[in-house]
Amino acid sequence: MNRRTLILGAAAALAPLPAVADPSAPVGLILVGASWCPFCKGAAQALHAAAGPAGLPVLVASHDGRPIPPFEEFVDARGHPLAAGVRQWPTLLFVHLPSQRVFATIEGFRNARAYLGQVRATLTAAREAGYA
Repeated sequence: MNRRTLILGAAAALAPLPAVADPSAPVGLILVGASWCPFCKGAAQALHAAAGPAGLPVLVASHDGRPIPPFEEFVDARGHPLAAGVRQWPTLLFVHLPSQRVFATIEGFRNARAYLGQVRATLTAAREAGYA
């Protein structure tokens, strides 16, 4: 275990993501970025540590056609209907899966704690609005 993994794990524990409560109105996350972008890698590591335990599906859409670690699976963002127009990386899209509607976005990445705090606040607001 390296220092970054330890810090990200601690951040995920301090700022747990709310679980998706209503399976009839699920929310999915699309991380749009590039494999060479250090901020995209930081966002991906934070999401990987926190989204799995919360039961949130994460799709990685890569603009350079390569995976963004630690996620191994990805789609090409240039051909994805929701991610193709994104020009700032990383961008996290919050999608209401049944309607395929993007209802919130987070652009940029400063650090894991702040990022996961933004994700948690957005998911809480989505739950209150009836998305999750």
